[in-house]
Amino acid sequence: MAYDDIVVGGGSAGAVLAARLSEDSNRRVLLIEAGPDHPAVDESDRLTNPMAFAQSLKAWGLKARLAGDRPFDYPQGRLLGGGSGVNGALALRGAPEDYDLWSREGAPDWSWETLLPYFRRLESDADFGAPLHGTDGPLPVVRWRQDELLPLQHAFLGAAERHGFSWTADHNHPTSTGIGPLPMNRRGSVRISTALSYLPPIRRPPNLEVWADSQVTRVVIEQGRAREVELLRASKIERVTGARVTLCAGALASPILLQRSGIGPAELLREFGIPCVVDNRFVGENLMDHPGTQILVAPREPGICDPTLPAYQLAIRWTSAGGSPNDMLIGLMNYWNTNYDPALRAAAGMDHVFAVTCGVHQPFSRGRIRLKSADPAVSPDIDLNMLNDSRDETRLLEGLQMLWSLVRSGPMKEFADKMLLIEKAAFADDVMLRHYLRRSLTAWYHASGTCRMGTDATAGAVVDQDLRVHGVEGLFVADASVIPVIPRAPTNLTVIAIAERAANILRAAGAPHQFQSPHEFKGRTAA
Repeated sequence: MAYDDIVVGGGSAGAVLAARLSEDSNRRVLLIEAGPDHPAVDESDRLTNPMAFAQSLKAWGLKARLAGDRPFDYPQGRLLGGGSGVNGALALRGAPEDYDLWSREGAPDWSWETLLPYFRRLESDADFGAPLHGTDGPLPVVRWRQDELLPLQHAFLGAAERHGFSWTADHNHPTSTGIGPLPMNRRGSVRISTALSYLPPIRRPPNLEVWADSQVTRVVIEQGRAREVELLRASKIERVTGARVTLCAGALASPILLQRSGIGPAELLREFGIPCVVDNRFVGENLMDHPGTQILVAPREPGICDPTLPAYQLAIRWTSAGGSPNDMLIGLMNYWNTNYDPALRAAAGMDHVFAVTCGVHQPFSRGRIRLKSADPAVSPDIDLNMLNDSRDETRLLEGLQMLWSLVRSGPMKEFADKMLLIEKAAFADDVMLRHYLRRSLTAWYHASGTCRMGTDATAGAVVDQDLRVHGVEGLFVADASVIPVIPRAPTNLTVIAIAERAANILRAAGAPHQFQSPHEFKGRTAA
């Protein structure tokens, strides 16, 4: 079989890209996803127990080094819809300055002005309209009304207001700051992933094929052009031909696929016997994620933390001392299951507590991801290298002090019994607080940047502004890995916008339709 477009990875980016490319009925599109298809809403789509994914789902079985040698389970969504099918459904945009920074960092065509139409295109915002928001896109976006807030969230709001944070109705407004409702891609309590919004079976056109449970192992490159992808399907190795191949496997899988295909640091590829097609030492570098921490609190009454109710509703965007605007994000999780952590369970003496969380949304630390073997079954080496830049640690320490102040405030005292796993004395002892930070540090599962885009392949770029892999024809990357600098927001909505724009770029590229009728598909090799 041969296709005009092969899209590798059916997650937040791949499902969108494949759906948009297939709108051209003359183009034959194949979407390949390593996990199962996700054709209808089921219990996994319900926004309950947000810790289940992070703590128990080991899809792909990836482990990383968080800071130094500290191990960290790094699960990723392995299903059609990818991360959008397992995440918290937070539909937050980055700040306009984030995307303008992309344009200054080697991708001048990716400014806020350029991306805004794609943010509008992807959404159907129930609360706000033009000129900043879209109202007829595939993805529903809705915010919690104040009369929907749970009592604990009302207390959180009161504590925030006492600390000078003003109310903001739209966290996706360019000038928004302070506390306000989280915009979420949900219908009621159901998370709406890209699989459910862009690829419901009833809307899949006949020129789009979806191969689930099929893991691509490498791209076959001949004479400087991507010709085929090799994949494991039904326990067999197959190859499929495409005129154009786009990797949408995410910031952890896409760089590894490139390296396994011969695109990466030549010395590393030689170590594993992989012929080097393009020597690019930046493939897998520039790994970014948002570092976070939290204070866990035992409630005065167990019923306060009800896992059948919404997990989170409000967030505070705020600016650290000396930081850029809104470089920090604070939230309140209404319940946190203690049974995933024996020490926490012993300290709490109950199944559910609540948590106030803080993350640095403009981190300066950078990590990397590399092959450990040419064998696709061997997990890569992932070094998040968090807190390597002291500015990140300093801001998280400041964040912990802010969390402590919020928990102690009058409105929250009614609900808070005691803090867990941290002594009050730590907030007056720098050594103790740093020790707690190192133990409580976590990544927020927003991996990005490992195939960054830019015009200069000698200055850190893996793909150009049109998302073409430098040095190879017919091969593209369109997912979180192309992000030059991580935005001040969870990455999911940004990734969907990237995929929307990628579809326009690929359509405008004018790649010829390789196959004009069904009898031409079989055995045809794309030129």
